Amino acid sequence: MEKALILAAIIGPYYLIFGLSLLMYAGQWKKVVEGYEKNHFAWLPLAVIALILGLVIVNMHNVWEWNLYVVITLTGWIALLKSVFYLLAPGNWIKRAMKCKLIRQEGFLYFWGALLTVLGVLLTYNAYWA
Repeated sequence: MEKALILAAIIGPYYLIFGLSLLMYAGQWKKVVEGYEKNHFAWLPLAVIALILGLVIVNMHNVWEWNLYVVITLTGWIALLKSVFYLLAPGNWIKRAMKCKLIRQEGFLYFWGALLTVLGVLLTYNAYWA
């Protein structure tokens, strides 16, 4: 449980800040996503960082219990699988995935912003005050 609290103390504020950023600046984030669509190689440094963080989280906390801390496990696995896809998939697959119209809609960004904000609040509260 101590590892879960340490990871929640990191992931919680990250989700909170990132979620609020998506909610407050959805229009700008839409432009960022469109820019990545034009040059998918710009994701390469992010994919390497996500691979490292995903491996760290999966190795530290691979707990599949139905509670709040399963969010940490899911975060690690999603980061790991997403980065493996990006680093190993052929370029035309990545370009096709980036052209998904859903990820360019502001409503989609607001949804993820709200979800990440709520998860960030819950994880941060449990890590620091519960």
